[in-house]
Amino acid sequence: MAHDDSVLIASGLQVLKRYASQGETLTYADLNRELGEPFKLGANFPGQIGKLCDDITAAHSSATGLELMISVLVCDSETGLPGDGFFKLAASLGRLAPTGDVDAKRAFVKAQERRVFMVFRPAKTSTSGFAPNR
Repeated sequence: MAHDDSVLIASGLQVLKRYASQGETLTYADLNRELGEPFKLGANFPGQIGKLCDDITAAHSSATGLELMISVLVCDSETGLPGDGFFKLAASLGRLAPTGDVDAKRAFVKAQERRVFMVFRPAKTSTSGFAPNR
């Protein structure tokens, strides 16, 4: 089945924004499910969903001018980290030197997650108990 990339990218971005606003991450399989399963699980699945995530990050950065890697929210269910393609993209964008160091990757992911959550989490209302001045 052919997919309209622009529709998938836009839909994927909306899914990631929703998760970001809730301060949550999701797996590649979760993202696929949220999008109506446009990709079939199998040997090609990691490459297909990974490319979509890269495209979502590129579209978001292009549209907003923000240097956020919003696809950081999508991770492998076993490792808890984004796939290798995410780190290759980060390296190509000059945001993370190529590395095999898992601790460095985890630190980068946590920093990116914090940035994404800060942008998309709704502002909390004041709980000071003081009424506004009138």
